Amino acid sequence: MSTAALKNKSRLDLDRQIRRGKAVLRELRAALEDLEDRRELAAAKKRNAGKPGTSLRDVAKELGL
Repeated sequence: MSTAALKNKSRLDLDRQIRRGKAVLRELRAALEDLEDRRELAAAKKRNAGKPGTSLRDVAKELGL
């Protein structure tokens, strides 16, 4: 294999690794956002424990649905 072909192959391998790395980062970011949402939900449930809720019918009426 020529030197030019090896450099091109190395470049393609590097590009593939970068694309995969970016994909992994997107997956990690999404997972972290989901975990943050779960933490916020758990905190809200704890904060609102024992408080009366609002019925879906009342919310729909309030929103004009």
